Amino acid sequence: MTTDPNEDPIAYRFNWGDGEVSDWSGFVPSGTPATMFHAWNSSGSYAVRAQAKDILGMRSCWSPGHDIVIRTQTGFPNSVIATIPIGGDPHDVDCHPSGEYVYVGNETVNEVIVIRTSDNTVVARVQVDRAPWRVDCHPNGEYVYVTHHGMGVTVIRTSDNTVVATIPIGGNDTDCGVFRPDGEYFYVGNDEPSNTVTVIRTSDNTIVATVPVGNDPRGITCLPDGSHIYTGNASSGTVSVVRTSDNTVVATVPVGSFPHRIFALPDGQHVYVAKGYSRPLLVIRTSNNTVVDSIWVGTGACGMNALPGGEYVYVANIDSDDVSVIRTSDNTVVATVPVGQGPWAVAPHPDGSRVYVINRYTRDVSVIGYR
Repeated sequence: MTTDPNEDPIAYRFNWGDGEVSDWSGFVPSGTPATMFHAWNSSGSYAVRAQAKDILGMRSCWSPGHDIVIRTQTGFPNSVIATIPIGGDPHDVDCHPSGEYVYVGNETVNEVIVIRTSDNTVVARVQVDRAPWRVDCHPNGEYVYVTHHGMGVTVIRTSDNTVVATIPIGGNDTDCGVFRPDGEYFYVGNDEPSNTVTVIRTSDNTIVATVPVGNDPRGITCLPDGSHIYTGNASSGTVSVVRTSDNTVVATVPVGSFPHRIFALPDGQHVYVAKGYSRPLLVIRTSNNTVVDSIWVGTGACGMNALPGGEYVYVANIDSDDVSVIRTSDNTVVATVPVGQGPWAVAPHPDGSRVYVINRYTRDVSVIGYR
C-alpha cells in the first residue's frame, strides 16, 4: 500500500526476488492495499520488492527488499514440536479419524486421556476399570474401544466421552485389539492361558467367535482389505494369520523369539513385526506369508504405525528413547528422532502432519512434526 500525492488511483507490481516480476495489478484508490500471489520453486531467502504507478504512468522507485525465507519441507515429520504432560503410565495412543482428538490409555490411573490436537490440551479424563492397555478408535469415529489387561473391553462414546458398554472376555488376559477396516468387527488378542482371539460384533458388542492362535498373542493387526488379521505370538515365536471370513487360522509364520508388536502397511503387502524389545524388526510379505527382510532400528522396538500414505513407518524404541523412521520403499531407517523416556506406542494424525508418541517413563506425549 502507498499513497499518491494527487490522490490518483495506483497500480502495483512485485519483484519476487527469484528473477520473476509480476504484471501490474489493477488500479485501486490511493491508500488502498493490493495483494498478489507467488510460489517459489526452491528453498532460499528472497528479497521481495514492490513498485507503484499512478494512472498517468508516473512510477515510484522500488521499495526496500522484504526477505521471504522458503524452506524445503522433508517428506515426513522428523522433529519434536511439542510435549504434553499427562502423568500416570501411558500405555497406548490412537488418533480420532477426524484428527481433532488423541486418546491415551493410562494404565496405573485407570483412565483414558483425551487430548485436543489443535492446541495439545488435555480436555477430558475418562475413568475406566482396571489397567487400560490398548485404545482403538472405531473407523466411524463414534466410539473408542479400550482393551484392559486382564478383564475385557470398555466402549467409550466420543461425543461426550462416556462409557457406554463393557464387554467381558471370560476372564482371559486381554492384551491387544484391532478393528476390521469396515468397523463391523473388533478383534481382541488374549494372551496366556487363553491364547485366543475374541471376535466382537460391534453393532451389538456381542462375542461371535473365539479363535485359537499361537501362545501369548501380544500384538494384532488387520490387513486394509479386512481379509486377514495377524497376531504376534510372544511365547511361541510365531505369527498367526487368521482369515476373517470364517475366523480360521490359515498360516503360521515362524519369526523367532518374542514377537511383541505387529503392524500392516496401508497397502496390505507387508506386515512389520517387532520382537520383544530387541532388534531387528522383521518384514513379512503377505502374498505368501514369508519373512523377506529385517531392519535394524533402535533398541527396544515396540509400538509401530505408518503415515497415512504408507511411505514411512514410525517405531517406538523404549530402551533407546527414540523413534526410528523407516522408508518403506526400501526398508531403510532414514531418521532417528529423540523423544521422552520409554517411548512405547505411536499414532499418526490422519493428515500425516504429526505423529504422537507416548513416553512411559517421562509420563508424557511427544508430538513429532515439521520444524
